[in-house]
Amino acid sequence: MSVSVYATDYYVATDGNDMNVGSIEKPFATLSKALKLVQPGDNIYLRGGEYNVTEDWIMDKSGNKTYAKVFDIKQKGSPSSPICVIGYENERPVLNMEQIKLTDRRVAVFYIAGSYWRFKNFEVVGTQVAIKGHTQSEVFRIEGGNNNILENIDVHDGMAIGFYLVKGMNNLVLNCDAHDNYDGYSEGDSGNVDGFGGHANKETSTGNIFRGCRAWNNGDDGFDLINCYASYIIEYCWSFRNGYKPHSIESSGGNGAGFKSGGYGMGDIKKVPNPIPQHTVRYCLAYYNRQQGFYSNHHLGGLIFENNTAYKNPSNYNMLNRKSSNEAVDVPGYGHIIKNNLSLSPRNSGGFPQHLINVDNTLSEIKNNSFAPNDLNLSESDFESLNEQELMGSRKSDGSLPDINFLRLTNHANFRFSGMGCFINEEAVDYSWIQEPAIVLENGVARIVGEDSKSFNKFYVNGEEVSIENGIVDLTSMSGELNLKAISENGAVTTLIINK
Repeated sequence: MSVSVYATDYYVATDGNDMNVGSIEKPFATLSKALKLVQPGDNIYLRGGEYNVTEDWIMDKSGNKTYAKVFDIKQKGSPSSPICVIGYENERPVLNMEQIKLTDRRVAVFYIAGSYWRFKNFEVVGTQVAIKGHTQSEVFRIEGGNNNILENIDVHDGMAIGFYLVKGMNNLVLNCDAHDNYDGYSEGDSGNVDGFGGHANKETSTGNIFRGCRAWNNGDDGFDLINCYASYIIEYCWSFRNGYKPHSIESSGGNGAGFKSGGYGMGDIKKVPNPIPQHTVRYCLAYYNRQQGFYSNHHLGGLIFENNTAYKNPSNYNMLNRKSSNEAVDVPGYGHIIKNNLSLSPRNSGGFPQHLINVDNTLSEIKNNSFAPNDLNLSESDFESLNEQELMGSRKSDGSLPDINFLRLTNHANFRFSGMGCFINEEAVDYSWIQEPAIVLENGVARIVGEDSKSFNKFYVNGEEVSIENGIVDLTSMSGELNLKAISENGAVTTLIINK
């Protein structure tokens, strides 16, 4: 592998020319030109403006019978010398793909087989599907690439899946958005247009993460992890209003799960991975998706759902499993870890609230949720805001998610639902405003706070006295429903019932 002694910076601009040298004064016109030149450590800077990408930009149209690779990413960087494609500082370039309509190939805008690449700070719009039948296009397809980072990229108003990870390890999709993507052409309905897809086809494709991402108004699922041979982590992500036709929440589109977190289908399965991967979905939010908020999708093993918040999905948490690879029978979910989650107002109750359905309580670990093992009667008044528009707010200057109050627990609700939900506060909590003594729970430890809190010298758990030191009681070894009572020297009493 050749390595640059000195890193080179290349520039691409809407008024550039591929006959130029690629400097900031004389930039290239196409990203394709710059990609053919880069070596480890090099940077490509995209200047602001809209680039109308045409078929002339396609780097590989004949080498793959299935895909046309608009940008063929196969060069390898290194840990110390990554190759970077970055929107220029304080500018926001947009790659418009509307003019590429291929009838003999699927379109992969970025086909990534290379490793140690960084893509950051630009948008891709209008990616097309022009093939009839069951097909798809993808904006980012990782096929064999390792240790790549896709950051602060917005994929929208097209017909393609936003981010599609198939083969490769230790890839991070960070602070990216996929929204308003819908295919009404290929199959006549919503097509197969997820926001984010993780579909590892090798057991070695480990360490892949979606973090800080948003999926909304996509024709199919927000996040989809079907047919995986290795586990994924989805964390700090929001998925809302997926599975509908454009500009409507009345017209059905695709499947419409917020987080479809596993499964291998219900047909004949010739081969499954061993062991079955256990995906983790944590600190995530699912709102008003057409179907499930968090869904195990007939998985063949347990999944981990921790510190999530679901609101107004038909079923907020659906843990349905398949009995075995040889038996295409749906059974209540087994092996799941479901803890510290919130569920509010599932909208298709069918006579009872579908906070958590299709789960075998005896075969899963279910702790400290607002809905299970006991229903703690979470209500709309327990949240600072229910204004869904906050979800679509602008990202911060560093690309991270906006600070919002939507589905964030109030201070009072934090006492009842301690440690639950996607917005758990990991910083020290200020209790100075509390006047009446109260019991609060932090990381398995109960504390007495409020005026005269130091006078409480007796503490009871389910009627049995336990040790209290400096107003603190260790509950880390206890689980289930805990009836807590503290008594002061002068006989004052404060109580709290929790599920842990």
